[in-house]
Amino acid sequence: MKTFELHNWNVWVGTDEAGKGDYFGSLVVAGMYVNPEISERLRALGVRDGKQIPDTELRKLAQEIRMSFGRYVTWAETTPLHYNTRYTSFTAKGQNLNHLLASLHAEVIKRLLNRLDCRHVLVDRFAKPDVLESQLRSLKSKIALVQVPKAERDIAVAAASLIARDVFLKRISELSEQYGIQLPKGATHVIDTGVQFVEQHGSEALRHVAKLHFRTTADILHQSTARDFLPPTKPLEESKSLPKVLGS
Repeated sequence: MKTFELHNWNVWVGTDEAGKGDYFGSLVVAGMYVNPEISERLRALGVRDGKQIPDTELRKLAQEIRMSFGRYVTWAETTPLHYNTRYTSFTAKGQNLNHLLASLHAEVIKRLLNRLDCRHVLVDRFAKPDVLESQLRSLKSKIALVQVPKAERDIAVAAASLIARDVFLKRISELSEQYGIQLPKGATHVIDTGVQFVEQHGSEALRHVAKLHFRTTADILHQSTARDFLPPTKPLEESKSLPKVLGS
């Protein structure tokens, strides 16, 4: 990873997300603080772009990162039930998924900057820069924020991507066990599993495991023989007892 192509900082925070394109499971954003010593230790562990690492190895590596660098790592997870409610609230304001994602990135960034002395932040760009910048307006004069595509080549963002993916994998595994059906990753080849899920648990339960705004939901309900009706998700302000799962 040629960090010098992105910046020349000695101390910085990197953030990345997991689950955005997956029909089942949570949306997770993680952040990692690094300095020269931490950067070298992460490289020695073999930290790199998570897309290049099998899930089993990734989960072990993420555990090592958390155990070795606990206070320098954090994440925010929005489980499917809460995700669907928040997504409805954002769209009711004329916003979209990127605004929801920006709120999680901002939360992670603020948490790390409140905990550690750092003025530089690198984000794997997921939208137009102003979407996240508007969420960090209160910090605008205090930090240098850089958003670039494919930022996983940076060691901090790479570590954050591993943590986010690990939290996502853990949640989808727990949901699979809870409902007695193996929920697949990704957004392709998920309809058959979705139909099976609805047949076993009813369409109302789908909001507990899936991101309902995907077109996949309509395809699943169309193919299902279940007769129950999936009511619309209420906006966040109308919902009660829907806690968001936060990381360290």
